Amino acid sequence: MTLVILWLIQDLLTVFTGGGMQIPGLFMLGVVYRLLFSDNNNDDGNLWAIWSAFAGGILWDIRWIGIPGFFTLGYVVVVLIVIQVWGIIPPQGRVSGSSLLVFILLECSQLIPPMLPVLILGGNTGWGYFLMQQVYSLPAILLTMYIYLQKARDNQV
Repeated sequence: MTLVILWLIQDLLTVFTGGGMQIPGLFMLGVVYRLLFSDNNNDDGNLWAIWSAFAGGILWDIRWIGIPGFFTLGYVVVVLIVIQVWGIIPPQGRVSGSSLLVFILLECSQLIPPMLPVLILGGNTGWGYFLMQQVYSLPAILLTMYIYLQKARDNQV
């Protein structure tokens, strides 16, 4: 339910800005955040994340992009990267010294999906929007990272 609310907030913020400002990918931040607390290291346990990313991406593509597949591919790739990288790290190492890795994984969720349409379609205006979205998403990434690290230290993930 949280992911649906994040997707709707992201959609409403995009509507309110009229498409003139790029909104951070709150939905993907939520998916990655939940994956970081996932205890399941097998494929069946993380299947919810792949399907959530697929559904959120296809809805976003149909709603805003018009060509299904751009953000869907980016969302699923991000989920697969997070599952693979986070699965390599033993549970004992996920709290101590993981700040940089958590930041990189959260940044991947903001970097890969909006970069794919720019790389595939090209265009000079796309890079400007992409760079502004990275600037706007930095506070959301840092806030999500802070919340994760606080919860991880309290629960000793």
